[in-house]
Amino acid sequence: MPFETGTVSFRVFENDTPATADEVLNGLRSYSAPPLDTLDKEPLSGWCSPRFIGDLDLSDENCRSARFVSAQLMKAEKKIPGSLLKVYCKMEEIAVMKSRGAKFLNRKERSEIKERIKAELLPQMPPTLTAIQMVHDTESNRVYASAMSEKQHDAFCLGYNRATRLKPTALDPATAAERIFGINIALIDAQCFSPDETVGAVANELGMDFLTWLWHFWETGDGEFKTPHGDKVGLMLEGPAVFHHEGGGAHEISVRRGLPLQSREAKTALMSGKKLTTVKLTMTRGDDAFSATVNGRDFAFSSLKLGLDDKADSTKYDPETSFQNRIAGVKFYSDAFLHLYGVFLKEITAPTAWNKTLASMKNWIANREALA
Repeated sequence: MPFETGTVSFRVFENDTPATADEVLNGLRSYSAPPLDTLDKEPLSGWCSPRFIGDLDLSDENCRSARFVSAQLMKAEKKIPGSLLKVYCKMEEIAVMKSRGAKFLNRKERSEIKERIKAELLPQMPPTLTAIQMVHDTESNRVYASAMSEKQHDAFCLGYNRATRLKPTALDPATAAERIFGINIALIDAQCFSPDETVGAVANELGMDFLTWLWHFWETGDGEFKTPHGDKVGLMLEGPAVFHHEGGGAHEISVRRGLPLQSREAKTALMSGKKLTTVKLTMTRGDDAFSATVNGRDFAFSSLKLGLDDKADSTKYDPETSFQNRIAGVKFYSDAFLHLYGVFLKEITAPTAWNKTLASMKNWIANREALA
C-alpha cells in the first residue's frame, strides 16, 4: 500500500462529523468486498484490508494503528482489451461476409457481432483489480485518500459514505477556505499579477493565485516560516512547472528540465498573466525533507517523498511505528501547506496589506532575472 512504503499521492478529505476508530472500521466491514471468485460479468466493489487488493480480513490487526484506520476501496471487473476485441470482431465479420458472398455488413450487423463476441470473451478474461487507498485519522477527523481523479473522487466519497455514513469533503481551494478559515472565496476579487496593464484578471483562480504568491513569498523572503506548532520549516519551489491563464494565446504551458522557475519562459508566462498551477514544493523540518508535486486547482499532492529511508527505518522501527511515522509525515506536509494557504488568505482579504503585496509581486515579475 502506498501509504506504507514509497511515495504517496493523495488528497485531503474532512468529515462533517467525528467518528471513533471502532465506528469507522465497523462501517467498512459492513460493506466489505465480495470474494473475487464470485466475480462474473458485473463489477464487484467494496472495502478490503490495506495489505493487498482482495484481502477481506478487515480485522483490527490489519486495519488499525493507534488512531488511524486504513483500508482500500477495491473494484474488480472483467475487461476485454480493445485491440483483442477488434481482432475477434474483424475475424467474425470476414467469416460472415464470406459465407454470404457479401462485400460489406451494415452497422446493425457489425454491432450484433460485437455484442456476441463480447459475451463469448468476457467470461474468459482475468479480473482487472484497482483500489483507492485511504487512511482515516480519527483525531483530526481527516482522511487521506489516493482519489486523485474526478472519477476516483466520486467513487471514494460514495463508497465511504455508504459504509460509514460520514460525508467526506475534499479540501480544495474553495472548501479549505470556507471550512478551515471561514472565508467565502466568491467574495475575493479576481487577481492579475502581470505588470502589463493590458492583461486582465480571471476569476476562480484562487489556488493558482496562492501558488504564485507562494513563489513570490519564497523568492523574496528568507525561505522559512513557522507552523502553528512552532516548527521552523524551510521552503523551496522547483520545476517542472505548469502555468495557466485563460486568454487569446496559449492557455497553458509546461516548463521542465534545467531551471524552469528561473527560465525566460517562466518570466514570459508571468508577464502574460499566467499563474503557477502545478509545481514541485519541498518543505524541510530539521533533517527531514518532504517534497511533492502540488496542484493549485484541487490541492492534490502527487508523489510525496517523505524524507525517510525505508530500508534504514526497517532496521530501527517495527512496521506499525514506521507506518505511523509516515502518516505523521503526510499530516505534517498537508497541514503546513494549508497553514501557508491561511497566511495567504489573511493577506488577500486585508486590502491595505494586499495592495502592498500586489505591488511587490508586479515589481518582482517585472524585474526578475531570467536565464536563457
